[in-house]
Amino acid sequence: MKLISDIINDLVDNDKSLNSALLKTKVLASRIKNKDLSEWVSKESNGYNSEKELPSYRKNISCHIKGDYIVGNMKYSNQAVPIVGMEETFKSSLSQTNFTISILALESLTSDSKSSTLMYPFPAEIIGMIEENWIQMGNPYLRLINARKIIPTTAVKEILVQVRNKLLDFMLEIDSEYGNLTEIKDLSEKSKEISKIMNQTIINNTGDGNILSTGTNAKINAKINISKGGLDELKNHLNEIGISEIDANELIEIIDEDKPNYENGTFGDKTNKWIQKMLGKTLDGTWQVGIGTAGTLLAEGIKAYLGM
Repeated sequence: MKLISDIINDLVDNDKSLNSALLKTKVLASRIKNKDLSEWVSKESNGYNSEKELPSYRKNISCHIKGDYIVGNMKYSNQAVPIVGMEETFKSSLSQTNFTISILALESLTSDSKSSTLMYPFPAEIIGMIEENWIQMGNPYLRLINARKIIPTTAVKEILVQVRNKLLDFMLEIDSEYGNLTEIKDLSEKSKEISKIMNQTIINNTGDGNILSTGTNAKINAKINISKGGLDELKNHLNEIGISEIDANELIEIIDEDKPNYENGTFGDKTNKWIQKMLGKTLDGTWQVGIGTAGTLLAEGIKAYLGM
């Protein structure tokens, strides 16, 4: 189904906004009349109304507390501020943060920020409570001028990576299971099954994925036996899943010189472009494998080789 293929292509291209894939998924959810998928996409696209609704990957993000303060005649700037001894729930609210804002807003935070951290200033009443606690710790001459949460931008990027990966896992599974369906009405009849897949990939992110169906109804074992840096093992894997020797050699030439992001679990630009090229071959029939299966087999094989 073209819409699903378009969403998968958007998700494997890190240069494309995640929000674009979410909007297309919203269209898909509406057409197949799947309420569960529609609600999740709407919350990620528009933001969550309350912190109680947040999924685990948006909650309890660790952060540091820094501030400017005066002790006697000495002023200290951008120093760590202790909160030891404060009530546990309140202390957690200071040292952790939750993100309710939309995916587009999260993307803007990471793209607009020139720093490796984000800053959230505390209001005066919170600063007063932290100051009082600090004074009671044995610092009678201390005056806390200001204080703020310091959040690493990598934490925001991790949320985006989680959503991208969960949505990709879902789409790959849908394509693997129902890629032979060409009509929306046929897919809408599988609403209960689709909700189950959603619970496995997006909500719980479980599901063994041991057997994946190809476009020719054959079966390929998805177990990847590639050790980190195992070049021959990677070549054998590519050969087993039907990648031509020319295409395999092209990947071999670029994979070691390309620079993956191990922190975010993303491939380098050249590797991503090679994967997109291979997915294109599934669409034109050059590579006889369903696009969902293809994406999984390629990504997992490359991850194993890179040790990700």
